Amino acid sequence: MKTLYPVKGLIFLVFVIILSSCGPAVQFFNIDERVAPLHPVNFDNRSISVYVSIYGGEVDENLLFKNDSAQMSNLATGIASSLEKNLLLDEGAVYVFNHYPESGFKYNMEYIQSLSAASNSDVLVVVDTLVVGRTQIMNDLKSPVTQSYRSNYVFAPIRTVINVFDGITAERLGRIDQKDTVYWEILSRSDARENAIKYKAVESMLVVATTLGEDIVTTMFPQWKTVGKYLYVYPVSTWQKAYEYSLEFKWREAMEIWLEEISHQDAIRAASAAYNIALACELTDRLELAIEWIDVSIKKFRLQGVSSYKQSLIEKLEKR
Repeated sequence: MKTLYPVKGLIFLVFVIILSSCGPAVQFFNIDERVAPLHPVNFDNRSISVYVSIYGGEVDENLLFKNDSAQMSNLATGIASSLEKNLLLDEGAVYVFNHYPESGFKYNMEYIQSLSAASNSDVLVVVDTLVVGRTQIMNDLKSPVTQSYRSNYVFAPIRTVINVFDGITAERLGRIDQKDTVYWEILSRSDARENAIKYKAVESMLVVATTLGEDIVTTMFPQWKTVGKYLYVYPVSTWQKAYEYSLEFKWREAMEIWLEEISHQDAIRAASAAYNIALACELTDRLELAIEWIDVSIKKFRLQGVSSYKQSLIEKLEKR
């Protein structure tokens, strides 16, 4: 006699077996991560002035500019404007002044304090050097914008030196010696002469100098970058709940769930829980503890990519 099995019950049984054998899913998400400033300066609750070092006419045939006063003033204006934005100050709150150092001049306490007194400022940001090297031209190229114009690409090396001083103690708070390359694209209806191309580059350099000042200030403040992270999630209600907590940045509640999974007999599941706890520790700025939990995860089971994640945590901790 043949026995008939209910079809629905059989399908359900197969589904349960497959579900119970599933590994974790990987859930990706993005966060904004704070990046430490390259040249940190503490401006909190301190008045600031920007000074431009004005030198006697310095001419070098091998350079496009060397400490040109107009270019340096524009650089200083860009710095002042960017400081106001980053510190949420009113427009015009950071003043720009000139000073006139002599040849072979070196900063000393008396001189810095005199600049501080003259500007009534606690912090002095001094534009000391702006050098733009000889331009190189790539011409006779068709413009990608319109075929009726010729494109001339001009580039030149550029160097800026900015010093930051405490106006009271005369301590040097920072020195930014930055080298880069500036590029121009100059359009013309016919082949332009080299002198005309250079003239256009000189004209536009006034705008470039202002933008350059804004870029320099960003190196003094923390920045934010978007980075991708991921969590392991099992298809069970507790893990789903922990994932929901993580999306709301309720890391303590999520960690309580993952902690209960650390002793699970499934090594991959226990390792996944430990990894998730490590990530939660990182995102709550507890890097030492994050590294300890990654070690726990590795001992349970070596998940893919976990070793490189541990190395990134170590490097992040070392940069503090």
